[in-house]
Parts: sequence; C-alpha cells; structure tokens
Amino acid sequence: MATPIADVDDTAGFMAAARALKLNNSYGKPPPAADDASVDHDASQTPVEEAVNTAPITENGFDDPIDFPAEKNPSAAGDSSVKKPDTVDSGAAPLDSFGVNTPETEKTQPEEENRENLSVFKTWGTPAIRAKPAAQVRRVIIKGLPSSWSTPDKVLSLVHGGMIESISITASGNAHILFCDPEACKSFYDKYPNGIDLDKERKLTVFVDMGEDVDVISSQLSFNLSVGSTRVVRAVGVDLEATMSDLVKIATSNSRKVEKIIDSYVSGYPRSVSFRFCSIDDAVRFRSALIRNEDWEHCNVQYATDPCEVATGYHAD
Repeated sequence: MATPIADVDDTAGFMAAARALKLNNSYGKPPPAADDASVDHDASQTPVEEAVNTAPITENGFDDPIDFPAEKNPSAAGDSSVKKPDTVDSGAAPLDSFGVNTPETEKTQPEEENRENLSVFKTWGTPAIRAKPAAQVRRVIIKGLPSSWSTPDKVLSLVHGGMIESISITASGNAHILFCDPEACKSFYDKYPNGIDLDKERKLTVFVDMGEDVDVISSQLSFNLSVGSTRVVRAVGVDLEATMSDLVKIATSNSRKVEKIIDSYVSGYPRSVSFRFCSIDDAVRFRSALIRNEDWEHCNVQYATDPCEVATGYHAD
C-alpha cells in the first residue's frame, strides 16, 4: 500500500522538512529499514512528518538555507553589490519571515481636487490660513452728554486720533463711537481718564468709557478699508442750481444718516460738496448710488479723509 501524503498546512514546517531532506541526501531514496536501531521511528508518522519533527531549528525558526549553484547565488560568489535578503534599505518595504517584501500600510493623504470645476467634493480640502488678528475692543462710550450736545456732528467734534466706522447716540444721552483701529480707540480712551471738559466755567464734563465686548472686524469692513472707503464722500463739479435741501434729500434717502454736509464754492472753480455720514456703510451705499445717477454723472465722486483721523483733540472755550 502506498504511503499516504501528509497534509501539511504549516508552510514554515514544510520548508524546513524540504531542507532537511535535501541536506541528508535522502531525497529520492527509500526510507531506512525498520530494524535500524540508530533511529527511533514512530509507526504512526509519515516520512514528511518525521522529517518535520527531526529537522534542526535555528534561532529564526529555520535550518541552514538551501544550497544554490554559485551562478544563481550571488552571496556565494562574493558579489558585494547585491544585498542579502535580510538586509533592508531604509526606504524599502520591510521583509517578512521568508524574505519577501511586504508593502507598508498606505497612509491616507488629503487628495487635491480641482474644486473650480466640481459640484461635489470628495474631501473637505485644506482649510485656508487665518491671518486675521484676534478681535479687540474698538468702541468708546461718551456718557453724560447734555441735550445740546446729543448730535453726531458735535459728538464727533470731540473725537480724534483715528478713522470712525460708525457713531450712534442713545436716548439717554450716551454716544457710542466705533473706531476702525483698536489701538486708536485705546489711545483716545487713555487720553481722557478724567473725562472731557465741555465748559470749564460751568463745570460741564462728559466721561469716556471703553466698551465691554470685543468688536469683530467684518469681511465687508475689511474690504471697504482695503479699497480706501471712509465715511466721507466728496463730489466735485456739483450743479450750481442744486440747493442744500436737494443735497440733504439725496443724502438721507434710503434711511441713510448724515452727520454733516459741507458745501464749498469759489468763483471760477468747480463746486465741491462733502457728505459726512454716520457710518462707512452708508457712505459706500451713497457713493454707489451717486455714480449711477444720471444727474451726477458729470461729477467726480471719491472718498475723502475722515476728519477724526487727523484731528488732534477738543479744546473747550
């Protein structure tokens, strides 16, 4: 009866058995006689299983490598240019127990997509770098204004040192002035620790406080400042027949709030009118409407310097 073939699932064991059979020169020869006293055979073991159990084991779990011919074994020929199987380059994939390269686990990398021509994105994409500074307090509050001073033009006559984004006056007589620059706001506040004297003889003083909450610079304000927008719009070449009532009507339309209108005319020169608004937003909307008005298309309409930016301070009489 033929010897049954062993079902060896352990690849390492099978390779060790193959090497043992090769080294003992027993490949293709019949098994030794049963009465050989030098070898203790187990009748229940097949030749392959016996070789597996008796094969010498080295430190890495295998016996000596199989002998290859010199022309196919570079290490035997002394070729130092070819690295041994157990030598791994620093950038190469690691070797498994059989000296076979195994690919490393692929790391997930953010995929760059052409987002201009896609309607659906596969990834969130790389977020844009936020270069904006942290929000700071840009608001001062002038408290205790008398009724005769509760107008935007008189309140702004007290303010100096920086461009103004907006001004508002509450019913209780407090004026909220929002600077464009937080440093200008802090500088103005530090200059009046004891308030502003409106009338020294009558001992009329108003006090200056800092806002409690930070004021975020919106993207719209950032854009307006980048293109040179201010709360003052100057029109040069205004029609001489336009009255002050006409100027006030066109400036205050669409609920825009005006601080002051300064009309300047010198004989022989074009008429110049400066519209000072209570906020930069109103000035931007007014200029946009004015340059599209057919009656004003002959005028040169530009932004002018905010007077609060160049003012040095208020001096009481």
